[in-house]
Amino acid sequence: TNLTSFFREQHHFQIFAELLQSKPASHPWRVWCSAASTGEEPYSIVMTALDALGSRPKFSLMASDIDSKVLATAANGVYKAESLKGVSPAQTQAYFMRGKGANAGMVRVKPELKALVEFLIVNLIKDDWPFKEPFDVVFCRNVMIYFNAETQRRVLERIHRVMKPGGILFVGHAENFSDSRDLFVLKGKTAYERR
Repeated sequence: TNLTSFFREQHHFQIFAELLQSKPASHPWRVWCSAASTGEEPYSIVMTALDALGSRPKFSLMASDIDSKVLATAANGVYKAESLKGVSPAQTQAYFMRGKGANAGMVRVKPELKALVEFLIVNLIKDDWPFKEPFDVVFCRNVMIYFNAETQRRVLERIHRVMKPGGILFVGHAENFSDSRDLFVLKGKTAYERR
């Protein structure tokens, strides 16, 4: 499903911003958004990073989805202006260009935002994840609700393998992984720390 919006589940972005500011500026952040959909979530992640770390952060985001069509929309970075309701006026000005003429009512993500995101196709259920370096943070929100318990566990084990110890996993508000305490420990509202 592709229900998505900018800064959905706002509390995650507050926790994420605090986390980004908790390490020295020299720390290189590697983040994965595992359900990029049409791009609102990955761009929200990058806006949060730029706001928290300044304009030239040591920050990279891998944004994946199983659906190449939604990823094409995400990579294009063009949205209806009304979709920015979760975005502050300052962020709208800093990170989006307003369409004129035939493109009135549309906004485009600025190139400096796009430059921090790499979009790619990843099927969470398959074993061929392309990642070489571990992640500090993983956003896997509102995906697991569509999997049975056994598949959830398998995907969680894989996410665990591609994360740094102490890394943070953000999940959706309807998702609960208390059965996987050997892998992740609850750190806040739907935020888990990798053991």
